[in-house]
Amino acid sequence: MIKKLFNTIVVTALFAFLKAQQPVDKIFHYSSMDAMRNGVYTGDLTVQDLKKKGDFGLGTYNLLDGELIALDGNVYRIASDGSVEIADNKRLVPFGSFTFFKKDHLITLENIQTTDMLMKKLLEVLPSSNRFYAVKIETTFMNVTLGGAEKVHEKDTTGIAVLMKTRPLYKKQNIKGTLTGFYNPSYIGGLDLSPFHFHFLSEDKRVGGHLIEGTFDSAKITVQLDEKNAYELILPGKSNDGYRRQWKSSEPSAQY
Repeated sequence: MIKKLFNTIVVTALFAFLKAQQPVDKIFHYSSMDAMRNGVYTGDLTVQDLKKKGDFGLGTYNLLDGELIALDGNVYRIASDGSVEIADNKRLVPFGSFTFFKKDHLITLENIQTTDMLMKKLLEVLPSSNRFYAVKIETTFMNVTLGGAEKVHEKDTTGIAVLMKTRPLYKKQNIKGTLTGFYNPSYIGGLDLSPFHFHFLSEDKRVGGHLIEGTFDSAKITVQLDEKNAYELILPGKSNDGYRRQWKSSEPSAQY
């Protein structure tokens, strides 16, 4: 009996030790999509700060002054006219998801013509529908429509869903680049778009934006997945009056 109890204690201790040794591989998420849906467009996270949180990700800038893409350690800003630049380290961010990307799974998808087909197939082959994934896809589009962001007045609290109806759109043909995005389980819909949120950056770093729709050049798509075991949520500081006010939560949605 004593020997059995001792063995149980040893196994339990070993399990606890191994669990403690498991490295935390997380998504860092700033603010929430519900905040954007309720017109909160300011934050106190700088580009320099977010670089400490990841080398891969997406978001926007204060007052919606451009779309944000983080790729290979660089942080880019897509202005409302569609031009792309390296973001100034002092720029402030009101919303975004970031991580240090390290491929865990490589999946090849066949007979994929459109981005709608891509997302539908991805949902079928994800290792788990309840885990978080950073998703990186290097591909070529025959046609793609990308969305931009246009700066709003500091007192404008119009919800993001309304503003996006008249957002700038960029249509491009025969363009190669990288889709940077995340799979978010449905239970996280108040924090980010679900199931997917993608931004695109062209290979020459001249074109980018939020993915609206597209048609691929090749029916074979290779997807890199980085599976995450943790999710860190940080809210804007106490001085952010917009975030502190009450609002109604929104239904989870795949669109803004």
